[in-house]
Amino acid sequence: MTERFRGVPVLPGERLDDLQRGGMFLLQRPEAFCFGTDSVLLAAFAAQGRVGSICAADLGSGSGVLPLLVCGRLAGARFDAVELDAAAADRAVRSARISGMTGRVAVHAIALENAPRLLGCGKYDLVVSNPPYGERGGAHATFERDAAVREGATDIAAVCRSASQLLRSGGAFCLCFPARRLAELFSALAREKLEPKRLRLVYGAAGKDAKIALVEAVRGAKPGLRALPPLCLNDRQALADIYGG
Repeated sequence: MTERFRGVPVLPGERLDDLQRGGMFLLQRPEAFCFGTDSVLLAAFAAQGRVGSICAADLGSGSGVLPLLVCGRLAGARFDAVELDAAAADRAVRSARISGMTGRVAVHAIALENAPRLLGCGKYDLVVSNPPYGERGGAHATFERDAAVREGATDIAAVCRSASQLLRSGGAFCLCFPARRLAELFSALAREKLEPKRLRLVYGAAGKDAKIALVEAVRGAKPGLRALPPLCLNDRQALADIYGG
């Protein structure tokens, strides 16, 4: 039996999660893919230092967590969320309705490679992405989970290409990516005239290798990278500052 929350259907097999930010909620299917700490960290990283009206896009939006989290931090942000999977895109639409964000988050069930042509080239101030970056396949893979977390037809080169085409000159692309693959990421960014300007490495614990990298690249910018202080996931105060910020 289909339940309803705030007048919006919650389908069997879906879970409704409180994002703890201004009454916003996210619909997820646990057997498909659920967002993690990296999305929360990326939203805070992307929002840092930004004010005013911001035209933004999210590439590979899944159930739409990044637009909601960023909009919760930036009152002037409006998002086009791009997600190929129709079921995930439908959850993103309903999550935006539940969260009162239909006027600020528009969802498009299209391939990210087609986003510049369909949504407009050179019009966005900010593009964000938490792209799939694992190897395809696995013991617990399903089609939807596999597409959300593992590279296939869409790889980091395609994500960077679409981001660059969507951005205006001086616009920023913020994403997270495995730290061990930073050289590959920087090469893909360079090919699309996206200059890395901010970098923050995220560690599981002090003394361990970095797990992921939060990167901001600016279209057409001059060289000059700012390396921010590292973040350890077992640093409770640092995480509390990010979650509460």
